Amino acid sequence: MSTYFINKINEMIYWISNNQAMILIHIFNIISAIIIAVIGVLISRMLSNGIRHVLLVRNIEITVADFLAGLIRYSIVACVISAALGRIGIQSTSLITVLGAASLAIGLALQGSLANLAAGVLLITFYPLRAGEKVDIGGVTGSIINIEVFSTTLKSYDGKIIILPNSKIISSVIINFSRENIRCNEFVINVAYEANVDEVIKLLREVTASDKRVLKDKEIQIGLNEINSSSIKFIVRCWCKTDDLQNVYWDLLKNFKIMLDANNFSIACSQHAKS
Repeated sequence: MSTYFINKINEMIYWISNNQAMILIHIFNIISAIIIAVIGVLISRMLSNGIRHVLLVRNIEITVADFLAGLIRYSIVACVISAALGRIGIQSTSLITVLGAASLAIGLALQGSLANLAAGVLLITFYPLRAGEKVDIGGVTGSIINIEVFSTTLKSYDGKIIILPNSKIISSVIINFSRENIRCNEFVINVAYEANVDEVIKLLREVTASDKRVLKDKEIQIGLNEINSSSIKFIVRCWCKTDDLQNVYWDLLKNFKIMLDANNFSIACSQHAKS
């Protein structure tokens, strides 16, 4: 048995000695392919970062800048991989042929990813979302961090990071809380049945109008909306800047309670809705 292995080793040594030039060429090509791949990836990263910086300096929307930078980076990486494979003897034409033959299978296997890619293009093209905006997407609420090729990242109000596939976003109802500069706050105030309607409306209007953040060029709407068996329901609507919306709601609701208590009106219950 030892003689057999010795003979094999001798044959290997003999083959190597007779094919040194070919071996050196293959080693050189492999090393060259690795160098091409590493340098190409580094260049793609630097170039995409540079393009992103230039686009942001020119006040291009950050989501567009990120998308274009990512697209350029992946395109360069694809070319680099093709060049590296060509260096070790796998020609790009052969690679394209193989990919073409496998395209149907790949398309079926990656149909979800391709749908996400197409949805990402639509999101970038039509701008339903932008970085920093507060949105509700099919019941998922948070602030947009970025929109990438295949997915969109949000941060919830309690600090959780949420990653949504772009195809899910396109097929969902999108509620954008930040797109408009002003929004309407709506209050539902239930007061005891025996309360004087005109007096309650007067007090609610006084509290609402006294808040400087409430826009005075927009009508303050206050009215009796419903009469129940044990309470009467008032609706209060007022407009303010979007950035002030939540604080205005908290402050006005507190002041409604203080004012009604001071005038001996009992609040049956309070609910809140925003439009």
